[in-house]
Amino acid sequence: MLLEQSEASIQEVSRQEVLEREILQIADREQQHIARELHDGLCQSLAGVAALTSALSRSLAEDGQPGPAAAADEIVRLLNETIGETRDFAHGLGLIGRNGAGVAGELESLARNIRQTRRASCTFTPKWRCLDLGDETQTHLLRIAQEAVRNALAHGRAKQIDICLECIDGSGVLSIRDNGVGLADDYRNQGGIGLNTMDYRARAIGGSLALTRRPEGGTAVVCAFPLPQTPDPREGHGNALL
Repeated sequence: MLLEQSEASIQEVSRQEVLEREILQIADREQQHIARELHDGLCQSLAGVAALTSALSRSLAEDGQPGPAAAADEIVRLLNETIGETRDFAHGLGLIGRNGAGVAGELESLARNIRQTRRASCTFTPKWRCLDLGDETQTHLLRIAQEAVRNALAHGRAKQIDICLECIDGSGVLSIRDNGVGLADDYRNQGGIGLNTMDYRARAIGGSLALTRRPEGGTAVVCAFPLPQTPDPREGHGNALL
């Protein structure tokens, strides 16, 4: 009887893991679809509007209407800024490593985009060269960081966000710390899909996720994950610490 219960529990856990992976795959496919629609659809439409507005500005200037022409030029400038921000956002939703940057390069890009487009400071500190991480692990780590940053800005109203990737006691550690308002007392019971998805992603790479209030204020999101086995460093291989 106990053996049957144990087998049933194992099967239930296995079904849960399969379901979670399917949820993540669906979420990633939808993000890819949105990224393509933004880049190939919205950005192209905005570029067309900017071109027409630029032509209007030149026509107004030729007709001796400097005021309206200047206003049209300002519209063009704002449209071009919006196009740049939208392309950056689409890039963040897209697959990582398209330019060989890997997760470290994408985390740096994420921090830079936040500094440029939001009224917040965001830094990325790479304390470790994650040379041997697989594509799936890198993708999940980036998505965890994106969701944590989004929560810090939208819910935590943070003005400072610090992202760090390091190796501690033989495990990889991704941390996102902010100076926002901190976690609500019942945040675990609020049923936010973002927190659940981050937790799924951490488990999908064999890791764990912890959310804590920082003593100085704000929230810390920490994902610890196992590293792939590497040969004996005496043979001249292995991960390199910075």
